[in-house]
Amino acid sequence: MRDEALIHFHYGARISAGLLIGHNGGASAELISEAAPYLSPKNPGKSVVGFCACHPDAVDDIVAPPPADWQNWRFQQWDAWFGRINGVFLVDLERLRVVQYPLYSCGSQIVRCDLSGLPRRLVAVEDWLEQP
Repeated sequence: MRDEALIHFHYGARISAGLLIGHNGGASAELISEAAPYLSPKNPGKSVVGFCACHPDAVDDIVAPPPADWQNWRFQQWDAWFGRINGVFLVDLERLRVVQYPLYSCGSQIVRCDLSGLPRRLVAVEDWLEQP
């Protein structure tokens, strides 16, 4: 059985094409964490490019973005979109969190990833003004 995963980056309703990790999909969370300095905080498409630049040998293919109603999808829709062993990882660039829809589940789960390395990380204006 192939150890596959699919990674999409999104900012609000804007979602990227998917990155097919054909081997070692179980390491997707670590790959996303390592790629954080290469991701673009507000641009899902540039995040795909950054991930590929960080992990050129990890990405086996690029797939189309999901249909416009993807934000309302539950496990069944994500499973139909990519029902493989490690499922889909959605990297939320706005909330700086990663959600996984794994094959052997009926729902989603938050995946622990360190996205603190994102360049130009968003901070509240009040916090920025208080810094010395």
